[in-house]
Amino acid sequence: MNFEKLTQKRVDGLKPQVIPYTLWDTKRVGLGVQVNETSLFYVIRAEKGVKRIAPVESLLLRQAREKVKRDIEKTANRSITGSVRFDVFVQEEWSSNVCSMWKPSSQRIARSALRCHLVPEFGRYPLHRIDSRHVQRWFDELSRTFTGAANRNIDVLRSIFSAAVKYGYCGSNPCDGIKQNRKRTLNRFLSKDELVQLDNALNTVSQNGEMEMCCCLVLRLILLTGCRISEITGLQWSYVKGDEWHLPDSKTGAKVVYVGKEAQALLRQIRKRYPTPINNVQDEVFSPLSRYVCRKMKVSVVWQRVRKLANIEDVRIHDLRHTFASYAVMEGYPLPMVAKLLGHQRISSTLRYTHVSDTQVLDSVQNIGNVLSDIVSGKPEKPPHKTPLKKRINKTKIVKNRNKGSSHSTLTDEEVRHIRDEFDFANW
Repeated sequence: MNFEKLTQKRVDGLKPQVIPYTLWDTKRVGLGVQVNETSLFYVIRAEKGVKRIAPVESLLLRQAREKVKRDIEKTANRSITGSVRFDVFVQEEWSSNVCSMWKPSSQRIARSALRCHLVPEFGRYPLHRIDSRHVQRWFDELSRTFTGAANRNIDVLRSIFSAAVKYGYCGSNPCDGIKQNRKRTLNRFLSKDELVQLDNALNTVSQNGEMEMCCCLVLRLILLTGCRISEITGLQWSYVKGDEWHLPDSKTGAKVVYVGKEAQALLRQIRKRYPTPINNVQDEVFSPLSRYVCRKMKVSVVWQRVRKLANIEDVRIHDLRHTFASYAVMEGYPLPMVAKLLGHQRISSTLRYTHVSDTQVLDSVQNIGNVLSDIVSGKPEKPPHKTPLKKRINKTKIVKNRNKGSSHSTLTDEEVRHIRDEFDFANW
Protein backbone atom coordinates (compact mmCIF):
# COMPACT_ATOMS: atom_id res chain seq x y z
CA MET A 1 0.00 0.00 0.00
CA ASN A 2 1.13 3.54 -0.81
CA PHE A 3 0.54 6.13 1.90
CA GLU A 4 1.49 9.80 2.07
CA LYS A 5 0.07 13.14 3.12
CA LEU A 6 -1.53 14.32 -0.11
CA THR A 7 -1.35 17.90 -1.34
CA GLN A 8 -3.20 19.57 -4.19
CA LYS A 9 0.08 19.94 -6.08
CA ARG A 10 0.82 16.23 -5.65
CA VAL A 11 -2.65 15.25 -6.91
CA ASP A 12 -2.40 17.59 -9.91
CA GLY A 13 0.95 16.05 -10.80
CA LEU A 14 -0.36 12.47 -10.98
CA LYS A 15 -0.57 10.95 -14.47
CA PRO A 16 -2.39 7.85 -15.76
CA GLN A 17 -0.29 4.67 -15.52
CA VAL A 18 -0.44 1.31 -17.29
CA ILE A 19 -0.09 -0.49 -13.96
CA PRO A 20 -2.93 0.74 -11.72
CA TYR A 21 -2.36 1.69 -8.09
CA THR A 22 -4.02 3.69 -5.31
CA LEU A 23 -2.33 6.44 -3.32
CA TRP A 24 -3.88 6.74 0.15
CA ASP A 25 -4.05 9.98 2.12
CA THR A 26 -2.65 9.92 5.67
CA LYS A 27 -4.35 13.18 6.67
CA ARG A 28 -7.90 12.01 5.92
CA VAL A 29 -8.15 8.29 6.69
CA GLY A 30 -10.07 6.36 4.02
CA LEU A 31 -9.43 8.81 1.16
CA GLY A 32 -7.30 7.76 -1.79
CA VAL A 33 -6.51 8.60 -5.40
CA GLN A 34 -6.95 5.67 -7.77
CA VAL A 35 -4.62 5.84 -10.76
CA ASN A 36 -5.23 3.64 -13.82
CA GLU A 37 -4.39 3.62 -17.52
CA THR A 38 -6.94 6.22 -18.64
CA SER A 39 -8.14 8.22 -15.63
CA LEU A 40 -7.74 9.25 -12.00
CA PHE A 41 -10.48 9.02 -9.36
CA TYR A 42 -10.91 9.97 -5.73
CA VAL A 43 -11.92 6.82 -3.85
CA ILE A 44 -13.05 5.91 -0.34
CA ARG A 45 -12.75 2.65 1.55
CA ALA A 46 -16.31 1.38 1.85
CA GLU A 47 -17.85 -1.62 3.59
CA LYS A 48 -17.70 -3.71 0.42
CA GLY A 49 -14.33 -2.54 -0.83
CA VAL A 50 -13.14 0.62 -2.57
CA LYS A 51 -15.80 3.03 -3.82
CA ARG A 52 -15.23 5.82 -6.33
CA ILE A 53 -16.20 9.34 -5.28
CA ALA A 54 -15.52 11.49 -8.34
CA PRO A 55 -12.93 12.14 -11.06
CA VAL A 56 -9.89 14.02 -9.76
CA GLU A 57 -10.47 16.93 -12.13
CA SER A 58 -13.99 17.52 -10.79
CA LEU A 59 -13.07 17.99 -7.10
CA LEU A 60 -10.34 19.77 -5.21
CA LEU A 61 -8.47 17.72 -2.63
CA ARG A 62 -10.00 19.84 0.13
CA GLN A 63 -13.51 19.07 -1.14
CA ALA A 64 -12.76 15.35 -1.38
CA ARG A 65 -11.54 15.31 2.22
CA GLU A 66 -14.69 17.07 3.40
CA LYS A 67 -16.88 14.55 1.55
CA VAL A 68 -15.06 11.62 3.14
CA LYS A 69 -15.40 13.26 6.56
CA ARG A 70 -19.18 13.60 6.07
CA ASP A 71 -19.47 9.97 5.00
CA ILE A 72 -17.57 8.85 8.10
CA GLU A 73 -19.83 10.90 10.35
CA LYS A 74 -22.90 9.36 8.71
CA THR A 75 -21.72 5.83 9.36
CA ALA A 76 -20.99 6.77 13.01
CA ASN A 77 -19.53 3.70 14.69
CA ARG A 78 -19.33 1.62 11.52
CA SER A 79 -15.96 0.95 9.96
CA ILE A 80 -15.10 2.65 6.68
CA THR A 81 -13.37 -0.50 5.50
CA GLY A 82 -15.78 -3.25 6.39
CA SER A 83 -15.64 -6.03 8.94
CA VAL A 84 -11.96 -6.97 9.05
CA ARG A 85 -11.31 -9.19 12.05
CA PHE A 86 -8.55 -8.37 14.51
CA ASP A 87 -6.76 -11.72 14.11
CA VAL A 88 -6.93 -11.58 10.31
CA PHE A 89 -5.47 -8.07 10.20
CA VAL A 90 -2.66 -9.03 12.58
CA GLN A 91 -1.75 -12.12 10.60
CA GLU A 92 -2.07 -10.74 7.07
CA GLU A 93 -0.92 -7.13 7.40
CA TRP A 94 0.46 -5.99 10.76
CA SER A 95 2.88 -8.90 11.26
CA SER A 96 4.52 -8.48 7.85
CA ASN A 97 4.34 -4.70 7.47
CA VAL A 98 5.08 -3.55 11.04
CA CYS A 99 6.23 -6.26 13.43
CA SER A 100 8.77 -7.70 10.97
CA MET A 101 10.65 -4.38 11.14
CA TRP A 102 11.18 -4.64 14.91
CA LYS A 103 14.19 -6.06 16.71
CA PRO A 104 14.08 -9.86 17.24
CA SER A 105 13.60 -9.44 21.00
CA SER A 106 10.67 -7.06 20.43
CA GLN A 107 9.15 -9.50 17.94
CA ARG A 108 9.29 -12.27 20.54
CA ILE A 109 7.52 -10.03 23.08
CA ALA A 110 4.84 -9.18 20.50
CA ARG A 111 4.25 -12.82 19.54
CA SER A 112 3.94 -13.78 23.20
CA ALA A 113 1.48 -10.94 23.84
CA LEU A 114 -0.63 -11.95 20.85
CA ARG A 115 -0.64 -15.64 21.72
CA CYS A 116 -1.33 -15.29 25.44
CA HIS A 117 -3.58 -12.25 25.71
CA LEU A 118 -4.44 -10.16 22.64
CA VAL A 119 -5.78 -12.73 20.16
CA PRO A 120 -7.79 -14.63 22.82
CA GLU A 121 -9.41 -11.34 23.88
CA PHE A 122 -9.83 -9.40 20.61
CA GLY A 123 -9.22 -11.92 17.82
CA ARG A 124 -12.85 -12.63 16.90
CA TYR A 125 -13.95 -8.98 16.82
CA PRO A 126 -13.96 -6.71 13.75
CA LEU A 127 -11.45 -3.91 14.22
CA HIS A 128 -14.07 -1.17 14.10
CA ARG A 129 -16.08 -2.83 16.89
CA ILE A 130 -13.24 -2.68 19.44
CA ASP A 131 -13.64 0.57 21.38
CA SER A 132 -11.82 2.30 24.24
CA ARG A 133 -14.18 0.91 26.89
CA HIS A 134 -13.46 -2.64 25.77
CA VAL A 135 -9.69 -2.06 25.80
CA GLN A 136 -9.76 -0.29 29.18
CA ARG A 137 -11.83 -3.08 30.74
CA TRP A 138 -9.40 -5.73 29.43
CA PHE A 139 -6.34 -3.72 30.51
CA ASP A 140 -7.66 -3.22 34.06
CA GLU A 141 -8.44 -6.92 34.39
CA LEU A 142 -4.98 -7.99 33.19
CA SER A 143 -3.29 -5.40 35.41
CA ARG A 144 -4.74 -6.99 38.55
CA THR A 145 -2.46 -10.00 38.14
CA PHE A 146 0.19 -9.06 35.55
CA THR A 147 1.11 -5.39 35.86
CA GLY A 148 4.24 -5.51 33.71
CA ALA A 149 2.68 -7.79 31.09
CA ALA A 150 -0.30 -5.44 30.83
CA ASN A 151 2.04 -2.55 29.98
CA ARG A 152 3.83 -4.58 27.30
CA ASN A 153 0.54 -5.80 25.85
CA ILE A 154 -0.97 -2.33 25.58
CA ASP A 155 2.12 -1.18 23.68
CA VAL A 156 1.67 -3.96 21.13
CA LEU A 157 -2.08 -3.32 20.89
CA ARG A 158 -1.48 0.40 20.38
CA SER A 159 0.88 -0.37 17.50
CA ILE A 160 -1.67 -2.69 15.88
CA PHE A 161 -4.41 -0.07 15.95
CA SER A 162 -2.06 2.68 14.79
CA ALA A 163 -1.47 0.59 11.68
CA ALA A 164 -5.20 -0.13 11.36
CA VAL A 165 -5.96 3.60 11.44
CA LYS A 166 -3.20 4.30 8.91
CA TYR A 167 -4.55 1.64 6.53
CA GLY A 168 -8.09 2.92 6.93
CA TYR A 169 -9.60 -0.03 8.80
CA CYS A 170 -10.85 2.13 11.69
CA GLY A 171 -11.22 5.81 12.37
CA SER A 172 -9.39 6.11 15.69
CA ASN A 173 -7.06 4.22 18.02
CA PRO A 174 -8.98 2.83 21.03
CA CYS A 175 -5.71 2.68 23.01
CA ASP A 176 -5.35 6.46 23.00
CA GLY A 177 -5.80 7.88 26.48
CA ILE A 178 -5.12 4.59 28.28
CA LYS A 179 -2.27 5.11 30.72
CA GLN A 180 0.22 2.41 31.56
CA ASN A 181 0.55 1.08 35.08
CA ARG A 182 3.05 2.99 37.17
CA LYS A 183 6.36 1.18 37.22
CA ARG A 184 7.90 0.33 40.56
CA THR A 185 11.01 2.44 41.16
CA LEU A 186 13.93 0.16 41.93
CA ASN A 187 16.81 1.74 43.83
CA ARG A 188 19.22 -1.09 44.53
CA PHE A 189 22.95 -1.56 44.21
CA LEU A 190 25.43 -3.69 46.09
CA SER A 191 27.44 -2.37 49.01
CA LYS A 192 31.11 -3.29 49.44
CA ASP A 193 30.24 -5.99 51.96
CA GLU A 194 27.61 -7.39 49.62
CA LEU A 195 30.14 -7.47 46.78
CA VAL A 196 32.38 -9.66 48.93
CA GLN A 197 29.43 -11.92 49.77
CA LEU A 198 28.55 -12.14 46.08
CA ASP A 199 32.11 -13.09 45.14
CA ASN A 200 32.14 -15.88 47.74
CA ALA A 201 28.76 -17.15 46.54
CA LEU A 202 29.88 -17.17 42.91
CA ASN A 203 32.98 -19.16 43.85
CA THR A 204 30.87 -21.70 45.74
CA VAL A 205 28.11 -22.17 43.15
CA SER A 206 30.56 -22.37 40.24
CA GLN A 207 32.00 -25.56 41.75
CA ASN A 208 28.67 -27.41 41.39
CA GLY A 209 29.03 -28.17 37.68
CA GLU A 210 30.07 -26.96 34.24
CA MET A 211 26.81 -25.11 33.58
CA GLU A 212 26.97 -23.39 36.97
CA MET A 213 30.54 -22.31 36.24
CA CYS A 214 29.50 -20.90 32.86
CA CYS A 215 26.57 -18.94 34.33
CA CYS A 216 28.72 -17.55 37.15
CA LEU A 217 31.24 -16.29 34.59
CA VAL A 218 28.38 -14.53 32.80
CA LEU A 219 27.35 -12.85 36.06
CA ARG A 220 30.91 -11.70 36.77
CA LEU A 221 31.22 -10.14 33.33
CA ILE A 222 27.93 -8.27 33.78
CA LEU A 223 29.28 -6.72 36.97
CA LEU A 224 32.72 -5.93 35.50
CA THR A 225 31.43 -4.38 32.26
CA GLY A 226 27.98 -2.99 33.11
CA CYS A 227 26.56 -4.84 30.09
CA ARG A 228 23.06 -6.23 29.84
CA ILE A 229 22.65 -9.97 30.30
CA SER A 230 21.65 -10.49 26.65
CA GLU A 231 24.82 -8.71 25.51
CA ILE A 232 26.97 -11.12 27.54
CA THR A 233 25.12 -14.36 26.77
CA GLY A 234 25.13 -13.50 23.07
CA LEU A 235 28.79 -12.43 22.97
CA GLN A 236 30.91 -13.87 20.15
CA TRP A 237 34.67 -13.94 19.82
CA SER A 238 34.44 -12.07 16.53
CA TYR A 239 33.05 -9.10 18.48
CA VAL A 240 36.11 -8.96 20.77
CA LYS A 241 38.77 -6.52 19.56
CA GLY A 242 41.31 -6.26 22.37
CA ASP A 243 39.93 -3.88 24.99
CA GLU A 244 36.79 -3.21 22.96
CA TRP A 245 33.72 -5.29 22.18
CA HIS A 246 32.01 -4.25 18.96
CA LEU A 247 28.41 -5.40 19.44
CA PRO A 248 26.45 -5.28 16.16
CA ASP A 249 23.15 -5.17 18.01
CA SER A 250 21.91 -4.26 21.48
CA LYS A 251 18.86 -2.65 23.06
CA THR A 252 20.05 0.73 21.72
CA GLY A 253 21.54 -0.59 18.47
CA ALA A 254 25.16 -1.21 17.55
CA LYS A 255 27.65 -0.05 20.18
CA VAL A 256 31.22 -0.36 21.44
CA VAL A 257 31.83 -1.71 24.96
CA TYR A 258 35.10 -0.59 26.58
CA VAL A 259 36.49 -3.45 28.65
CA GLY A 260 38.79 -3.05 31.66
CA LYS A 261 41.77 -5.22 32.57
CA GLU A 262 39.85 -7.39 35.05
CA ALA A 263 37.23 -8.29 32.45
CA GLN A 264 39.93 -8.91 29.84
CA ALA A 265 41.69 -11.32 32.20
CA LEU A 266 38.40 -13.12 32.86
CA LEU A 267 37.78 -13.38 29.13
CA ARG A 268 41.18 -15.02 28.64
CA GLN A 269 40.23 -17.61 31.27
CA ILE A 270 36.98 -18.27 29.42
CA ARG A 271 38.88 -18.71 26.16
CA LYS A 272 41.03 -21.42 27.72
CA ARG A 273 38.08 -23.11 29.41
CA TYR A 274 35.75 -23.13 26.40
CA PRO A 275 37.89 -23.38 23.25
CA THR A 276 35.72 -22.72 20.22
CA PRO A 277 35.13 -25.83 18.09
CA ILE A 278 36.22 -25.59 14.45
CA ASN A 279 32.69 -26.29 13.24
CA ASN A 280 31.18 -23.60 15.48
CA VAL A 281 30.35 -21.01 12.85
CA GLN A 282 28.82 -18.60 15.37
CA ASP A 283 32.05 -18.50 17.39
CA GLU A 284 30.20 -18.08 20.69
CA VAL A 285 32.05 -17.13 23.87
CA PHE A 286 29.76 -19.12 26.17
CA SER A 287 29.38 -22.27 24.07
CA PRO A 288 27.74 -24.33 26.89
CA LEU A 289 24.76 -21.95 26.72
CA SER A 290 24.37 -22.26 22.94
CA ARG A 291 22.06 -25.29 23.16
CA TYR A 292 19.47 -23.39 25.21
CA VAL A 293 16.71 -21.44 23.48
CA CYS A 294 16.43 -18.96 26.38
CA ARG A 295 19.95 -18.45 27.72
CA LYS A 296 18.92 -15.66 30.06
CA MET A 297 16.50 -18.01 31.78
CA LYS A 298 19.27 -20.54 32.42
CA VAL A 299 21.49 -17.85 33.95
CA SER A 300 18.53 -16.61 36.01
CA VAL A 301 18.04 -20.07 37.53
CA VAL A 302 21.68 -20.12 38.68
CA TRP A 303 21.34 -16.53 39.90
CA GLN A 304 18.53 -17.54 42.25
CA ARG A 305 20.94 -19.89 44.02
CA VAL A 306 23.80 -17.36 44.03
CA ARG A 307 21.82 -14.50 45.55
CA LYS A 308 20.26 -16.75 48.19
CA LEU A 309 23.70 -17.96 49.23
CA ALA A 310 25.00 -14.36 49.26
CA ASN A 311 21.97 -13.22 51.31
CA ILE A 312 20.98 -10.63 48.69
CA GLU A 313 17.65 -12.14 47.59
CA ASP A 314 16.17 -8.74 46.67
CA VAL A 315 18.85 -8.13 44.03
CA ARG A 316 18.10 -8.75 40.34
CA ILE A 317 20.68 -9.56 37.68
CA HIS A 318 20.07 -6.12 36.17
CA ASP A 319 21.05 -4.57 39.52
CA LEU A 320 24.62 -5.66 38.77
CA ARG A 321 24.51 -3.13 35.94
CA HIS A 322 23.15 -0.55 38.40
CA THR A 323 26.02 -1.40 40.74
CA PHE A 324 28.58 -0.81 38.01
CA ALA A 325 27.10 2.62 37.23
CA SER A 326 26.71 3.62 40.88
CA TYR A 327 30.31 2.85 41.80
CA ALA A 328 31.48 4.79 38.76
CA VAL A 329 29.57 7.85 40.02
CA MET A 330 30.76 7.40 43.62
CA GLU A 331 34.34 7.17 42.35
CA GLY A 332 33.89 10.65 40.92
CA TYR A 333 33.49 9.90 37.22
CA PRO A 334 31.35 12.45 35.32
CA LEU A 335 27.95 11.39 34.01
CA PRO A 336 28.98 11.69 30.33
CA MET A 337 31.71 9.16 31.09
CA VAL A 338 29.30 6.75 32.81
CA ALA A 339 26.78 7.16 29.98
CA LYS A 340 29.40 6.17 27.44
CA LEU A 341 30.51 3.18 29.52
CA LEU A 342 26.90 1.96 29.72
CA GLY A 343 26.19 2.67 26.06
CA HIS A 344 23.47 5.22 26.80
CA GLN A 345 22.65 7.81 24.17
CA ARG A 346 21.00 10.17 26.68
CA ILE A 347 22.23 11.32 30.08
CA SER A 348 18.67 11.04 31.42
CA SER A 349 18.85 7.27 30.95
CA THR A 350 22.07 7.11 32.96
CA LEU A 351 20.51 9.00 35.87
CA ARG A 352 18.07 6.11 36.42
CA TYR A 353 20.99 3.73 36.85
CA THR A 354 23.16 5.72 39.20
CA HIS A 355 22.72 5.72 42.96
CA VAL A 356 24.83 7.05 45.81
CA SER A 357 25.33 5.60 49.25
CA ASP A 358 23.49 6.93 52.32
CA THR A 359 26.86 7.91 53.82
CA GLN A 360 27.60 10.19 50.90
CA VAL A 361 24.16 11.78 51.17
CA LEU A 362 24.60 12.44 54.91
CA ASP A 363 28.06 13.93 54.32
CA SER A 364 26.66 16.23 51.65
CA VAL A 365 23.81 17.38 53.92
CA GLN A 366 26.26 18.12 56.74
CA ASN A 367 28.61 20.07 54.47
CA ILE A 368 25.77 22.15 53.00
CA GLY A 369 24.44 22.85 56.51
CA ASN A 370 27.89 24.03 57.64
CA VAL A 371 28.17 26.40 54.68
CA LEU A 372 24.75 27.95 55.31
CA SER A 373 25.41 28.23 59.05
CA ASP A 374 28.71 30.03 58.44
CA ILE A 375 27.00 32.50 56.08
CA VAL A 376 24.24 33.30 58.59
CA SER A 377 26.68 33.69 61.51
CA GLY A 378 28.97 35.97 59.51
CA LYS A 379 32.00 33.69 59.67
CA PRO A 380 34.71 34.12 57.06
CA GLU A 381 33.88 32.33 53.87
CA LYS A 382 35.64 29.01 53.50
CA PRO A 383 36.54 27.38 50.24
CA PRO A 384 33.78 24.96 49.22
CA HIS A 385 34.19 21.47 50.66
CA LYS A 386 34.55 18.93 47.92
CA THR A 387 35.78 15.41 47.97
CA PRO A 388 38.80 15.53 45.69
CA LEU A 389 38.44 13.46 42.58
CA LYS A 390 40.96 10.78 41.86
CA LYS A 391 44.06 11.94 40.03
CA ARG A 392 43.08 9.82 37.09
CA ILE A 393 40.02 12.01 36.60
CA ASN A 394 42.25 15.03 36.12
CA LYS A 395 43.93 13.28 33.23
CA THR A 396 40.67 13.31 31.35
CA LYS A 397 40.03 16.35 29.21
CA ILE A 398 36.39 17.23 28.93
CA VAL A 399 35.70 18.53 25.48
CA LYS A 400 32.82 20.96 25.18
CA ASN A 401 30.50 20.44 22.25
CA ARG A 402 30.84 23.98 20.93
CA ASN A 403 29.40 23.23 17.53
CA LYS A 404 25.98 22.44 18.93
CA GLY A 405 26.21 24.87 21.82
CA SER A 406 25.35 22.00 24.17
CA SER A 407 26.10 22.16 27.86
CA HIS A 408 26.78 18.41 27.87
CA SER A 409 30.37 17.22 27.72
CA THR A 410 31.65 14.66 25.26
CA LEU A 411 34.56 12.32 25.71
CA THR A 412 36.82 10.74 23.14
CA ASP A 413 37.14 6.97 22.84
CA GLU A 414 40.76 7.15 24.03
CA GLU A 415 39.74 9.05 27.18
CA VAL A 416 36.99 6.55 27.95
CA ARG A 417 39.37 3.64 27.43
CA HIS A 418 41.98 5.19 29.74
CA ILE A 419 39.48 5.66 32.56
CA ARG A 420 37.82 2.29 31.97
CA ASP A 421 41.13 0.44 32.44
CA GLU A 422 41.39 1.78 35.98
CA PHE A 423 37.75 1.27 36.96
CA ASP A 424 37.43 -2.37 37.99
CA PHE A 425 36.14 -4.23 40.99
CA ALA A 426 39.71 -5.39 41.53
CA ASN A 427 39.60 -5.23 45.32
CA TRP A 428 36.90 -7.82 45.97
